[in-house]
Amino acid sequence: MSKRDLTNIPPGQTECSVCGVTKDNTEFSFYKERKTSNGYRLMVNTNCRCCQKLRRTELSKLKKLHKAPPYGTPCDLCNKPVFRNWQLDHDHNTGKIRGWLCKQCNTGLGNLGDNLESLQKAVDYLKKTE
Repeated sequence: MSKRDLTNIPPGQTECSVCGVTKDNTEFSFYKERKTSNGYRLMVNTNCRCCQKLRRTELSKLKKLHKAPPYGTPCDLCNKPVFRNWQLDHDHNTGKIRGWLCKQCNTGLGNLGDNLESLQKAVDYLKKTE
């Protein structure tokens, strides 16, 4: 197994957003090429590597239990046919499966916080700017 590249990782610690433990920055994943304004490598997310591995394992099991729809099937949210990148949408707090979405819709929900309050704010914003 090859050694992880830990060059140009910012010094310090970060609190894992999953387990809540503050760990050294070397316990998190960083992009190889993307840099922050001060030249350090950009952190992928605030999930420590241990929690990332657990989540990947859990998600793999869920994907085996809940098979993706055939390609060409419409996304449950936007109704456009999906020809690649089905995403298993689930509640990050409970693990409950909501369904399969296209990558754009799943990412959009996540970027809006995966909650009704944030989505309603987005709807209200769009309505007031019509």
